[in-house]
Amino acid sequence: MAEVAVCDERGRITIGKEATDKLGRKFHVVVMPREIVLIPVSKNPLKELAELGKKIPKHLKLEDLKKFAEEEAVKEAMGNLERLKKLKKISRR
Repeated sequence: MAEVAVCDERGRITIGKEATDKLGRKFHVVVMPREIVLIPVSKNPLKELAELGKKIPKHLKLEDLKKFAEEEAVKEAMGNLERLKKLKKISRR
């Protein structure tokens, strides 16, 4: 799903029904040096965190969890970078 969004004179962006149906209507807006990232706001962040916590094996040490979190963050960032590169290629056409 790639589309071009345009700001109106008041700075508003319409992202479309398909995106809001899938991700909700509230987003954290993260302004980066060359892009704006929208991150959906969780309806119940504590419940989501508790559910994630149940999936963690009990034998893992805190150091293992920190290393895993760091590795996953790098993977996610690299995946986001690749998606942005693809979007930039699409928008140049």
